[in-house]
Amino acid sequence: MSTETATVPHTTAPEITLDLLFGLLDCDPGDGLAKLMHNARVAHYTLPALVLSVLENEGVDLGITAGAELRRARHRAARYAGVIADLPDGGEIVPLKGASLAQLYPPGVLRSQGDVDLLARDESRLWQTVTRLATDESGQIWVTVMGAEPAWNVLVTMVWQADEPIVDHEYRVELTTAALLGDFDRVRVRTTLPTDPVLAALVCLTEEGLQRPFHPRDALDLYVLRPRLPAAADIAALVGEFHLAPELLGLGRYTSRVLPQCDVAELMRVLAEPARRELDRRENLPAAVAPAGLRDMVRCGQPAQGLLLRRRTRTDLATARTHWSGDQAVLHTPVGDYLLVAGKLVAEEDFESALAMLRTCDESAAC
Repeated sequence: MSTETATVPHTTAPEITLDLLFGLLDCDPGDGLAKLMHNARVAHYTLPALVLSVLENEGVDLGITAGAELRRARHRAARYAGVIADLPDGGEIVPLKGASLAQLYPPGVLRSQGDVDLLARDESRLWQTVTRLATDESGQIWVTVMGAEPAWNVLVTMVWQADEPIVDHEYRVELTTAALLGDFDRVRVRTTLPTDPVLAALVCLTEEGLQRPFHPRDALDLYVLRPRLPAAADIAALVGEFHLAPELLGLGRYTSRVLPQCDVAELMRVLAEPARRELDRRENLPAAVAPAGLRDMVRCGQPAQGLLLRRRTRTDLATARTHWSGDQAVLHTPVGDYLLVAGKLVAEEDFESALAMLRTCDESAAC
């Protein structure tokens, strides 16, 4: 099935009520709202704000503390919406999953986001946006490259402290040139998504199953997506193209268990065979050979993390580039210089050697 031809129905958002949340979060109504909020916090840090917004919708007096928590969550959502509103026109940078899913929720129900994911059409546009967002030195900028220059994909994570850092998670914006990162093993990077935002959101939601177990907000996401999805056979063909049939089947099974109001029985039936074929494909792939050093790791498309050496604005760079010395590489970007590393630990001598490489570059003006 071509992702261009799927017919996506238009419909109103399904209801998200207090009764539904009690079932979703495995809480007896007799246990009270405090227990419901406790279960929401345990399930996922974004869920308490959603629960509070539903309570507010149903006329419950939130009180001072809970009301303040919901106001902070709405302020966070507004700041993220501002980031998206400031993106350039023309589809050069587009939001992934979170923003489009939030629009599908019923009025007044807050789908709180931990971060904003943005897809850049190319690397130069990614760095233009990063440079524009990096207005001061207070935030952190993490860089990951996947593949060999210049045909690599880049992931940039920008982090800022929350207004109330003792009780709220940091703000986070992730920009990437790869729509779907896969698992860097059996499911490789995929750079494109369906053009329809509903189908794109479904694919991105399903992809989460490669990185972590599904949780109740994922079930709610599928619940609000379900009335807008095309026929089950078309969905199965779509996720098959992205090698995600097992993950969508897993999401369907999980959702059926925790949120039976979401009817995905036909979808699960149709997905059974494509999921089996995909698992067979993964099982029969040749075993990956462990990379021999950083250069081989980059060549194989494995992610290499950037360890910040210094922040520096480079107007002469439109894209990142690497400076190699043996099996060590310094990544020069428009916002700073990084030591590319293959693991979580870096020897002190390697860090000092990278700083020496920077000094040599500065003196020769060759980097």
